[in-house]
Amino acid sequence: MRVDVTLRSPTSISFRAASVMGMFDVPRRDTQEVEIHAELPLEGEEWSVGAIVGASGSGKTTIADALWGFHVEDDWSGVCILDDFPSDLSPADVSSLLTSVGLSSTPAWLRPYSALSTGQRFRADLARALAAPHDPVVFDEFTSVVDRTVAKAASVSVAKHARRWGRQFVAVTCHRDVLPWLEADWVYDTDRGFFQWTRGHLRRPEVQLELREGSRTAWPLFREHHYLSRTIATSARVLLAYVTLDGDERLAGFFSLMPRMMHRGSTKAWLRGHRTVVLPDYQGLGIGNRMVELGAETLWTREGIRYAATTAAPALIAHRRRHPEMWRLVDPPKMRGPSVSRSRKITTSAGRLTCTWTYIPEELRVGSVG
Repeated sequence: MRVDVTLRSPTSISFRAASVMGMFDVPRRDTQEVEIHAELPLEGEEWSVGAIVGASGSGKTTIADALWGFHVEDDWSGVCILDDFPSDLSPADVSSLLTSVGLSSTPAWLRPYSALSTGQRFRADLARALAAPHDPVVFDEFTSVVDRTVAKAASVSVAKHARRWGRQFVAVTCHRDVLPWLEADWVYDTDRGFFQWTRGHLRRPEVQLELREGSRTAWPLFREHHYLSRTIATSARVLLAYVTLDGDERLAGFFSLMPRMMHRGSTKAWLRGHRTVVLPDYQGLGIGNRMVELGAETLWTREGIRYAATTAAPALIAHRRRHPEMWRLVDPPKMRGPSVSRSRKITTSAGRLTCTWTYIPEELRVGSVG
């Protein structure tokens, strides 16, 4: 795939332009011209994620536009961002897209685009770009408006989506730090005019995760990001997730549990999931599932406690269906009735389609009924 483009623009005849040309001894021409040449040998090759990277003004956007064109939808006029996606997508399709790029906050979905943070807008733009039917999806100024933590998390999530669904995605960016997080199959460097197949060579850095016992005093940092409730039970047991990125440890996740009735036929104690939240900047790195599974495994190995969870979250359900060796569906999807408690106003799963899963500890995965 060859690109040969000459960009032409008329030379201004204004007093200021003439003064600057005189000051810097710029030859007088009727037009200003910039030539851009690039060779990207992609014909006949299979790939999922590519990147065009280089300094501002080096021709990245021109090359991408010449090869594939841009299909930019920038009209965000809906009362909530869900309404700005193509009408042929179901609510489940839209929520799946938003979750796939790390925008997992249901309250954020119900707000207009103008009420979102810069990081949330970037992820919403990504999701709507992926909603388009054409391939490849070309995203200009990729991660330019967000901090580098969000950039890395979004790179992981969009690359996972592209590969899982057989899409092609091209990141056009001046930030080289996202390349290993994208695990790009190819990179074209406009600064050097150099194309390279990087499939299998760019490896995502390890995200170290550690769980520690915590307390409910950490909940205010997370409660605004919980999809269901801002409250937490006074008897909840809390585990906090810390991640290490680029050598820095940061608090990223909140995982609380409550006692559960004894599982039928079991002599072991059980805990159930209560509140599970990952801070927005870290959504997309797979921290939520790892946090829950690490916590459930630790409960079993250290205390002999089993873990169960009732959820309506599509992303959690999809993950658990993909990993039957770890998760067993014990209560299929159903609509729960209202709570029998009338003494106080509480948030329950009533009126939502939920299902219940039990975690299978590694020790019990072979020759056991769990």
